[in-house]
Amino acid sequence: MAENNFSFSKGRHFWASLKNRVFYGWWIVVLGSIIQAVGGGILYHSFTVFFLPLKRDLGVSSAAISLLYGAARLEGGAEGPIVGHFIDRLGSRALVIFGACLAGIGLILLAAVNSYWTFFFIYIFVVSLGFNAGFYHPISAAVNTWFIRHRGVGFSIISAAGSIGGMVMAPLLSFIILNYGWRTGSVVAGLMILGVALPAALPLRRSPEVLGLYPDGSPPPENHVEEARSARPEVAEPNYTVKEALRTVWFWLLMTAITLRILVTVALNTHLIPILVWKGMDEATGAYSVSVFALGTIISSLVTGWIGDRWSKALLCSICIGPTIVAMLGLMLSQEIGFLYFFPIGFAITHGIVPLNWALIGDFFGRRIYATLRGIIGIGTGIATFFSPIYAGWIFDLTGSYTLVLLTFSIILTISATFFAILQRPSPPRFLPTYSKGK
Repeated sequence: MAENNFSFSKGRHFWASLKNRVFYGWWIVVLGSIIQAVGGGILYHSFTVFFLPLKRDLGVSSAAISLLYGAARLEGGAEGPIVGHFIDRLGSRALVIFGACLAGIGLILLAAVNSYWTFFFIYIFVVSLGFNAGFYHPISAAVNTWFIRHRGVGFSIISAAGSIGGMVMAPLLSFIILNYGWRTGSVVAGLMILGVALPAALPLRRSPEVLGLYPDGSPPPENHVEEARSARPEVAEPNYTVKEALRTVWFWLLMTAITLRILVTVALNTHLIPILVWKGMDEATGAYSVSVFALGTIISSLVTGWIGDRWSKALLCSICIGPTIVAMLGLMLSQEIGFLYFFPIGFAITHGIVPLNWALIGDFFGRRIYATLRGIIGIGTGIATFFSPIYAGWIFDLTGSYTLVLLTFSIILTISATFFAILQRPSPPRFLPTYSKGK
């Protein structure tokens, strides 16, 4: 018994020592990654595996199934400013707990529905409400609060975690759905969210200042005022108010570039398997292509995050949009099977800039109003992504082809890449000392 007590005490001392040695912000990243892996892996990356089974079981069109995802994104845009305000006021933990409960319970409830409109109501006003409020939005806000210099890496890790979740969840849920039905898959997904996201949310802390720490784990400078005055703009922390940020042309240009990029990538993610099936791939292989896409997103997110902390995030976003444009043009203009397999890879490279898109908000406008500004941007992205999946489904129902869809999306992505290329860091009205405590 004494030996067991000694081992337990020694183990507890080890973890306490490890916790003290590692900056708590990295524990925030780990916890956020766990939450994002299960939430994003199921509710974002794996929606496409439900697409065709739902279409067959509910007896509706591709446009009707696309409406589910489009309405979910519209709902997310509508609630974005409200959620952002509550994140800035209450912190991320409360929103994650609230969102995970809604999303998990909602998925379980979906298994009992027998009509399209009942499914629509629960999916939009329970599952989607929970997902939009409780996952990537509050997690990214937490990372933005805990990091300045390492913001790109922090964002890339949580984004990669969502892709890891997709790489695991898409084949798993596809297997369950194809063998036991989409209802069983929905229940399993709901239980996983409740069992993983809720415990992981409890240790989340609002900011480094709450624990007497400083962003990035660095010690405070001896002279805060002199440090702030002498710091380069890309190192010092900009101190914008919401009104000041909204008065800059760079905020609206950033919002437009992000909105156009998301307009396309959300629709492609929703229709990924249907597009591959249209080009001759079977559903099971298409599910594994989702895993390829997720794996590629993991790699591209980590690489672009590391580069983005050392180079222009905006220019990197512009460059990485190119592979998806090439892949879509290849699917339209060529019958080569290679483009069928390059499509998820090129799409993954573009999807890897997602963390950089959101990190740019913090780089340009600071930590204090991040969630509110992101919520405002969510209005534009919500409206755009309401229409784009529906447009893709409607065109396919009308023509039996995704050719016009891919052409339209290629043009839109080209415009987005151009806007990212001309983005510049705004000259803020003032800077905060980079490591000042409190508010």
